[in-house]
Amino acid sequence: MILSVLTGLLFGSDGYYVALAWTSAALMYFIVRSLRMTSLGTDGMGGPAPRQRFQLYLTLAEAAFQPMIIYWLTFHLVR
Repeated sequence: MILSVLTGLLFGSDGYYVALAWTSAALMYFIVRSLRMTSLGTDGMGGPAPRQRFQLYLTLAEAAFQPMIIYWLTFHLVR
């Protein structure tokens, strides 16, 4: 969030949106990569269990929701 706001203050709204897209993509990648293995774990029998599948979908939803939260908290600082 801080990087997006600072870039927006230095380069205007165009810089803000570019920095927001980059930081959001990096944050989503980090969340999915770090929480995917903890929610799935290691199972020697086939695919993930229904509970593990739900946890994976919840992790993906959380990762997709983070950029919206960042935008909602910072868009008024740049305009």
